Amino acid sequence: MKALNMFLYLLGGLGVFLLGLEIMSEGLQKTAGQKLRKMLAMATTNRFAGTLSGFAVTSIIQSSSATTVMVVGFASAGLLTLSQSLGVIFGANIGTTVTAWIVSLLGFKVKIAAFALPMIGIGFFSRFIKRWKWPHRVGEVMVGFGLLFLGLELIKEGIPDLRNSPEVLAWIARFSPDDILPRLALVGVGTALTVIFQSSSAVMAVTIAAAAKGIIGFPAAAALVLGENIGTTITANLAAIGAPNTAKQAALGHLMFNLLGVTWAVLLFGPMIGLVDRLVPGSPYGLTEAALLTAIPLHISAFHTVFNIINTSVMLPFIKQFERLILIVRPDITEKGPPEHELVYLTTPFARAPELAIDAARREIDHLAGVVTGMMAKISAALEDGKIEDHEIDAIKADEKTTDVLEHKINDYLASLVHERLSNTTSREVLSLMSMINDFEKMGDYGEKITNLLGRTREPGFSMSGEAYSDLKKISAAAREMLEETRSFILKPEGDIMERTWKRENELNRLRNEFRENHLLRICDGRCKPSVGPLYSDLLNSFEKMGDHAVNVAEAVTGLK
Repeated sequence: MKALNMFLYLLGGLGVFLLGLEIMSEGLQKTAGQKLRKMLAMATTNRFAGTLSGFAVTSIIQSSSATTVMVVGFASAGLLTLSQSLGVIFGANIGTTVTAWIVSLLGFKVKIAAFALPMIGIGFFSRFIKRWKWPHRVGEVMVGFGLLFLGLELIKEGIPDLRNSPEVLAWIARFSPDDILPRLALVGVGTALTVIFQSSSAVMAVTIAAAAKGIIGFPAAAALVLGENIGTTITANLAAIGAPNTAKQAALGHLMFNLLGVTWAVLLFGPMIGLVDRLVPGSPYGLTEAALLTAIPLHISAFHTVFNIINTSVMLPFIKQFERLILIVRPDITEKGPPEHELVYLTTPFARAPELAIDAARREIDHLAGVVTGMMAKISAALEDGKIEDHEIDAIKADEKTTDVLEHKINDYLASLVHERLSNTTSREVLSLMSMINDFEKMGDYGEKITNLLGRTREPGFSMSGEAYSDLKKISAAAREMLEETRSFILKPEGDIMERTWKRENELNRLRNEFRENHLLRICDGRCKPSVGPLYSDLLNSFEKMGDHAVNVAEAVTGLK
């Protein structure tokens, strides 16, 4: 019965620990806000900036697996090259050591009840302060921090103290990592536990707690840590299943990087242990309280950090050579892109970092805008030919169906983000993005309407003069140019956006009014049939309406809507 209670304490402690980690991560993300996206954007600068980016993002998200899964998604969408992805992954490995330091520095030196429960209480009630944003965000971090340490306390309660059980300790000592086979076995156990719990931070907390209870010594804990570094790569490789080849290469790079690191660390295990012993004060050996509650947790965290820093420092200068090694194992292949109606950038789970989904959503809207501008290009080409063909009508109608599908898929994704705990700024940005999606879909509707109207001009009694077609070509070109410029604002909202947009909108209005008068004169002169008048007016209005929606998009981009 006692064993069952301890197991339930351990299991419950892990759950509370992971919940605290998640809440703390969400609070830190809200506090960081757009800075988090800027951090990840650093990856495109150079390998060192990418490593710093991976470290910073993972320190906030508190999960190297989550960072790597996002890197896999960005690589599959073509936002990061393989080399840039590797830089972020290297940094993520160092960033994930932050949790271990938090646990070892505070989790075994301070009475948990003295600060964990007050932090949860203060943090919870600070969320009701509506006048300022920062108490709400800091309160969320405090709640997460408190739950993390409350979970750690439960984990410690669930691990038996074996200092008075010499027989059990003697049996455990048989698995000393002094020999290569027991060392590899411990690495395997660390890998398996991390794969099961899908969190190296949680398994690290259990490892430190077990060492602090005297169940395992520092060397055995260090071997488990090496295994945890392998286990954390499995999540990204699972996320890469079915993804493009670049994503598979990035996930494979994470696995190979950690495997190579663990290989040299296993072979140089003794010197690594000795290095950490020299760097960290205090002896982690023995069953004294000083060794168990202070020295061992610090030594384990230091081993984790030193291993990842050395591994990154060794590999970073040779990132190009490492990239070539990955390409030997998984060569580049020519792949067909996803169908146009499929999402390209929002295929990655951003559950641990919804703030980072915004950039991917913008690129997805740019994808939708590309379909709409493609429709306009086809319409302009048909007008240049002087007649729209059946295959052109079918192609444009297919594009319109694509805009409908993309609108629903992107909106569904953004709607799911609204239910996440986003910062106020990001929440407003999500609403602006949803407004933009609606406007681009409406442009697609007008594109289809224009196509149907042009199709009717092939019927007897609805043919138009060459002058009428010439005017349509001009307004079509003006609308197409406006849409293409509006699309450019989505990813690069720079310059006098509204001034440029209003200038184009006014020009569209002028052309519509002028060409409508021209057509009335042609009807009066007998150059065009009266029956085509309403149809022609509809065509002009549809082109102008597309301009109205382009204005709406520009207002959403600039925050006016």
